[in-house]
Amino acid sequence: MSLSISNWLAKQNLRRIIGLLWFDLVWFCTVAGRNDWLWLAVPMILVQIYISSKRPGFSWLLFGKLLAMGLVLESFVAASAILDFTGGWLPLWLIGLWLGFAAMVTTTLDWLAGRYVIAGLIGLGSGPLTYAIGVRLGAAELLVSEWVMWLTYGLLWASYMAVFAWLMERDKEVQYEHA
Repeated sequence: MSLSISNWLAKQNLRRIIGLLWFDLVWFCTVAGRNDWLWLAVPMILVQIYISSKRPGFSWLLFGKLLAMGLVLESFVAASAILDFTGGWLPLWLIGLWLGFAAMVTTTLDWLAGRYVIAGLIGLGSGPLTYAIGVRLGAAELLVSEWVMWLTYGLLWASYMAVFAWLMERDKEVQYEHA
C-alpha cells in the first residue's frame, strides 16, 4: 500500500506532528548553523514548501503574506536595535527560516483558523522563547535587557499569530465561496 503525499496530508494529526518536527530541524539548521548550514537547510526548506503546497487548499498568496509579515517583523526589531542578527540586517539564514515557517504554519497550525486568542497566546509564549534560545546559540546579539526582548517579541508574536488566525479563517472562507 503506497502512501502518496495527498493521502499523507489527509491524515491531519500525523501531518501536523511531522510538519512541526520537520520545521524544528529547519529551525535548528538555520538558527544554530546559520549561513554555514544553508547547504542542509535549503533542501529541507524546499521540501517543506513543496509538501505544504500539496495540501488541499494551500494558498501561495497566504504563504506570501505570512512570509512578508515575518520579514517586516524582523526588520522592525532590527531597526529598533533589540537584536543584532549574526550575518546582517536580514541574513540569508533568517530569510530561509521564515520561508520554512510560512510553509509550516499553514500546514500544521491550520486548526488555529478563527481562534485568535489561542493563536495569540501561542505566539506570546513561543515567539520570544525561540529568540531567547537563538541568542544563546549565537544567532543574534541581544542589545537590550532580556525582559525588553521578551516583551517586544511577545507582543509582536501574539499579534502575528492572531493575524495568522484571521488570515487562515479568511482564506478558508474564500476557498469555500469558490468551491
